[in-house]
Amino acid sequence: MNLLSVDKVGKSVGEKKLFENLSFGIDSGEKTGLLGINGSGKSTLLRILLGVEEPDIGKVVKNRELKISFLSQFPEFDPEKTVLEHILSGSGILLDTVRRYEKSCIELEKGGEEAEKEYHLAMEEMDSKQAWELESRLKNILRELNIPDLSRKMGELSGGMAKKVSLAQALTDESNFLVLDEPTNHLDIDAILWLQEFLKTTDKAVLLVTHDRYFLEEIANRILEIDRGNFKIYPGNYDLYLEKKVEMQVIEDKEEAKRKSFLRTELEWLKRQPKARGTKQKARTDRAIEVMERKKAGKDIVLDISVSGRRLGGKILELKNIKKAYSKTELVSGFSYVFKSKERIGIVGPNGAGKTTLLNMITGREKPDSGDVASGLNTSFGYFDQLGKDLPGDKKVIDYVKEEIAPTIKMSDGSSWTASQFLERFLFPPQLQQTKIERLSGGEKKRLYLILLLMKNPNFLVLDEPTNDLDIPTLSVLEEFLDDFPGVVLVVSHDRYFMDRVTDYLFIFKGEGKIDRFPGNYSEYLEYREYEEKEIKAASSSKPTEKTIEAKKKGLSYQDKRKLEILEKEILSLETEEKELVQNLQSTDPELARKSGERLSQLQEELQTKVSEWEELASKE
Repeated sequence: MNLLSVDKVGKSVGEKKLFENLSFGIDSGEKTGLLGINGSGKSTLLRILLGVEEPDIGKVVKNRELKISFLSQFPEFDPEKTVLEHILSGSGILLDTVRRYEKSCIELEKGGEEAEKEYHLAMEEMDSKQAWELESRLKNILRELNIPDLSRKMGELSGGMAKKVSLAQALTDESNFLVLDEPTNHLDIDAILWLQEFLKTTDKAVLLVTHDRYFLEEIANRILEIDRGNFKIYPGNYDLYLEKKVEMQVIEDKEEAKRKSFLRTELEWLKRQPKARGTKQKARTDRAIEVMERKKAGKDIVLDISVSGRRLGGKILELKNIKKAYSKTELVSGFSYVFKSKERIGIVGPNGAGKTTLLNMITGREKPDSGDVASGLNTSFGYFDQLGKDLPGDKKVIDYVKEEIAPTIKMSDGSSWTASQFLERFLFPPQLQQTKIERLSGGEKKRLYLILLLMKNPNFLVLDEPTNDLDIPTLSVLEEFLDDFPGVVLVVSHDRYFMDRVTDYLFIFKGEGKIDRFPGNYSEYLEYREYEEKEIKAASSSKPTEKTIEAKKKGLSYQDKRKLEILEKEILSLETEEKELVQNLQSTDPELARKSGERLSQLQEELQTKVSEWEELASKE
């Protein structure tokens, strides 16, 4: 069933054309990803679909059965409402019933005959309207998103928690079309993986704006892209979208080569001719001018933003047994590490575990309760934090950059770029440079903040959730920059794609102040964690114990008994080595940790083979 149709919609903001002639439909159960650079009009398009903004031209036709549930990138809420009231603030018969039931449960705790009577009436209504499934789904969502206290007021919550509560509200609402703007922001990896499966299996239509490319790859079966005012539809997931983009780029490159060849021929002809010619010559001149002025449709901008960074000294940064606690909660307990040149380290763990606290201690924003943070004389931090920087809204982009940094910037190859050239190479064209900062989108402000950070030439980059609110083209540019960056990179992010691209070693917050180390990227860690969980579950049932060994030996031949004993010794030896290797993964020596990781994979295969042989032999009667 078609839920919504967009017919030849166009929209401009001032003199800037966001998009035109935009047409597409949304069908029941369809999972669609919406892509476009920050400021391209994605949020405006969402507002048009929701009916809160009108297009300049064209129309949006909605099915009578359509009911949209929307998660904004920056949710609005009544600060006086409780978490539960906000989540159940939608409309619908089932939601009304669940709202009445949850309210009666709260009143029942206070006691009283009237409260008990209302509770039983609410229970009867839940039964008659079969609302228990919705109530169960609500509880599951709250558990998976780690929203424990439903009585807190929305105004007391952090920005990240408010976003999670609003996500719970969107998922609980009685709707058939979910519109989600950056739903993974502020979620930890377990919540992201849960949400990924939820959206894959829901029968609701989904329109998704996200920078998380693994998330997009798993969910979307169609990609819509706003690209320089134009609109394109790509069937298939994100991977197929990239393939189609490459194919189109090849075609456009060929067309560009033809255009350049034509221009050379025409310009040479023009130079050879006298100034005054007849109509045929004039037509030919007009044609050449038309080609020269034609907008190049294709190639995305390829950026070289290798600024001339400060050289690191022999000593970069050393953490010596640092500890930090708030009240009775221990966040960092005796952590030590010596940072080395060109390291790429990612920090992972659940929200509230202490990741940002560690970054603040490293950069000197907070002091450890005990221990020492010792930086080298030449170490210069560039800290991209979650809050960003308050940028002066009344100033133009170009004026602010010149004022904050310099009119020119020295690059790694010795050349100098003007502030305008640098901005243009970071997807700020001249027209946008003349725009006041207050008129930039949220993502464009984040991109400007990132530019200001990089232009200051740090040699130790500390990035706290840098992917939030940045578009995919900007993330690709940042990934390329970090790949060539000569200094140290330390990143906190739940974006698996970004972490896989830029890190090769992890600090893992395990809770209660414990920080483990893992030699590998995010996906490798998740695979290892999954394998480890399976091994723990299987250990109790598959590993031989003394009692089972003696019981199984009865009735075996001497030869089988002898072989069984050899296998038992080999299994014990491998298990001992396994424990040592797991401990070595936490070593401060990266080479030892790397070799231990390689041996661990091989050993676990050997151990599984030996255990299987033991089980087969021991099963003989």
